[in-house]
Amino acid sequence: MRRKINRDDDGVTHVIEFTIALTMFVLIFQAFTTSMNYRIGVDLDNNDNRVVMAREVVSELTGSEGKIGEATNWETLEFGTGSTRLSDGVTVGLLNSDGEIDADKCRALSKFPYSALRSELDVGEELRIEVRTLVPNESVCLWGGDPSSSTISVSSERYLLYNDGTDTLPAVLTVTIYSGDPAANSIYMTEVMYNPSNSGANFEWIEVYNPNDVAIYINKWSIEDLKEKDSITADDGEIITIPAKTAGILTASPSVFRDTYGEYNYVFSVEDTSIGNGLDDTDSLTLSKGSFTDKFSYTTDDGANGNGKTLTRSCYNCEDWAEAAESAGTV
Repeated sequence: MRRKINRDDDGVTHVIEFTIALTMFVLIFQAFTTSMNYRIGVDLDNNDNRVVMAREVVSELTGSEGKIGEATNWETLEFGTGSTRLSDGVTVGLLNSDGEIDADKCRALSKFPYSALRSELDVGEELRIEVRTLVPNESVCLWGGDPSSSTISVSSERYLLYNDGTDTLPAVLTVTIYSGDPAANSIYMTEVMYNPSNSGANFEWIEVYNPNDVAIYINKWSIEDLKEKDSITADDGEIITIPAKTAGILTASPSVFRDTYGEYNYVFSVEDTSIGNGLDDTDSLTLSKGSFTDKFSYTTDDGANGNGKTLTRSCYNCEDWAEAAESAGTV
């Protein structure tokens, strides 16, 4: 006799298997959604913090004329040099006495290195500060990093008048807090006086340019020729920087340079009595910090050989150099 299959037992088995599978799915889904809710909560908290930071920076920048000690003319000081320095601590206010954004104070942001001003403004992430006039639509003040490729950013704005010393224009201050890359920090050689009319290593100099939107610590860099490498040095206790969009001069004798070409703030010494081993008629120069290098090689065939002229780069990071009239400090 053929055995009869018990359909009821099979049904119970399938119900049990389905119940177990459903239970496992629910447990896994709950664990996943709990994790996602936690992650979303963290992201929202971080974004709330960015909003607060951006608003607080706007409030400090537009809350006063700023102050260091009892003086409000902080924009006349240098970051790492002088008896009173911006590195000593400062309330970074951008307003003039009429409550307008002051062009000189705004431009003075360029004297601050990136980490220094972020710390002064108590910002824990990346930072960008911009003042843009409305008519004409023009950026008149820019400091900080570039948030264009950031994963997330938050901005806070305030509309004010901008006083450029001649005209008063409607403008907007925008502070952006973002997650991404910090501000760039490369500098480049732009002019070389290798064989001056006055012979001697003290009259030789190299112009270097900071194209970035923040100041650069120049005493972290070195300069070398084919024979010797020199550190860039400072007087005791000084922190030396090149402001944003500004040229600096490297020389064995800052005093000789100033006597020859006039007073210029950003003239820096090398560590001995000459740049490298002294700039020869044929030489190769390397400006470097860490993994970054900027190199330039020349011969007397390139010109500027004892005629008072220099070898000058056609733009700060171009390959082309040519003989030109001396223009130290101007790029």
